[in-house]
Amino acid sequence: MVLHRTNNPSGLRNVILLLLLSGTAVLLISPAFAGTGVTISSDGNPSYYLGEKMVFRGQNTDSDSTYLFMTGPNLQAAGVKLTSPDKAVVSGDPDSFTVVKTKPDKTWEYSFYTANLPFDAGSYSLYAVSQPEAKDQLGLETAQIGLIIKKPYIMADISPSSVVNGQPFTVTGTAEGIPPAVQVWIIGDNYLFNTTNPVDPDGSFTFTADATISEKLPKGQNYLIVQHPMTDNQFDIVVSGDYVRNLKLNNGTAIFRLTGPGSLQGSEAADALITALHDGMVHDPALTNDTSALIPFTVG
Repeated sequence: MVLHRTNNPSGLRNVILLLLLSGTAVLLISPAFAGTGVTISSDGNPSYYLGEKMVFRGQNTDSDSTYLFMTGPNLQAAGVKLTSPDKAVVSGDPDSFTVVKTKPDKTWEYSFYTANLPFDAGSYSLYAVSQPEAKDQLGLETAQIGLIIKKPYIMADISPSSVVNGQPFTVTGTAEGIPPAVQVWIIGDNYLFNTTNPVDPDGSFTFTADATISEKLPKGQNYLIVQHPMTDNQFDIVVSGDYVRNLKLNNGTAIFRLTGPGSLQGSEAADALITALHDGMVHDPALTNDTSALIPFTVG
C-alpha cells in the first residue's frame, strides 16, 4: 500500500528531498573533485633561483599516476608542462603533462631541474591532479602550491678601492643563484690574472689577492671582472692558451688574443670581455649564458 501513495504530496516531497540529499552526497565524492585525493608540498622554502633543483612530493589515493603542470607569468592560462613551458597542457592528453608514477604506498615525488628552461622571474602555481585535466577543467578543490622563481645575478666590491703594489686587497660580493664558483679576472696593460673562487652556501664569496698578486699589477687603470656561470653552472668564456674563448660559440671560438701580434691589452681587453658577456645575455631566456660585475680600479 505504501508504494501506491502517489496522491500524497507531503510524502512525494520527502522522497524528492531524500534523493537530493543522496545526490549531494554522491557529488561530494564525484571524480569532478579529483584533487581531493592528491596533496603536494615542496622541500624547503618554495622560493628558488632559476637553475636550482626543486623537489615536490605528496600523496595520491585516486590513481596510479600524478599529473603536474604550472601556471604563471607569460604561460598558457590552462597550464604548461614543467619541462616544456612553451607547450600548454590539454585535458585528456597525458603526454602534455609532467607525469609521475604513484608509488605503492600512494605517495609520489618529483625533482624539477630548472636549468635551461625559459621561465621569467615571478610567482607561479604548480598543480598536482590525479587525472590529465587542465586548469579550466579542475573542480573547486585541487592540490596546488605557490612558487617564486628568481633570476641569478652578481654583485661585487673591492677593498681598498685604490690598490697599492705589494699590498693585499679583497674582493667580496654575492652571487645570487648560489653557483659553486665565480671566475675572477684582473686585466691591465700587459697583464692578466684569472682564477675561479668558491661561493659559500649563502651566495657570498670572498677573494683575497695577496702581495704576490698585487705587486705584479701595472700602475694606473686596471679592471676587475667577476663572472657568474648562471643557471647551467658552466663558465662560457675562459682563457685557453693565448686566447680568450667562448666555449658556446661553435664548440669554442676565440674572442680576442691575450699575447702576441694583434693581442688586446688593458681597456681594450676588458671591453672585449664585457661585450662578449653582455652579447651572450641579450637573447638568453633560459639564463644559461654568463653574467658579470665590472669594477675599474687604480693601482698607485
